[in-house]
Amino acid sequence: MAEEKSMSKVIFTVFVIILLAFLFFHFYKVNAIEKQYKSTVKTVNTQLEQANKEIALLKSEIEVLRYKLEIASIVNEVAKNNFGIAQEKVDALVSKLEAEKHKNINKIKQVQEELHNLFIKKDNNKIIEALGVLQKTIEE
Repeated sequence: MAEEKSMSKVIFTVFVIILLAFLFFHFYKVNAIEKQYKSTVKTVNTQLEQANKEIALLKSEIEVLRYKLEIASIVNEVAKNNFGIAQEKVDALVSKLEAEKHKNINKIKQVQEELHNLFIKKDNNKIIEALGVLQKTIEE
């Protein structure tokens, strides 16, 4: 009997030691996985921030290209001597910029007034120069 009890104690002790080893290994792996997860999340967040910055930059570039396209359309109308249509397009562009609260809206309105005077005179070259000034002012 005593031998059976000591054998049971040895088996129980070995079982407890194996169980503790598995438990220790489990916590070690969980800790390692948690560290890896945190590192991955940090990396992904950094990449996401960078991507968002790039997206914002691309959006602003797209807006500038749209304005350039609108101004090119106005130049096209001036070249066709369609001064009324060109003036309407300038007014629409300035209204759009005003609605978007463009930072140089005061300068843009000054150029718009100058363009109104030039449309009356129907001077193609000066109108195209003023449209170039308008484009530069928008891009600033």
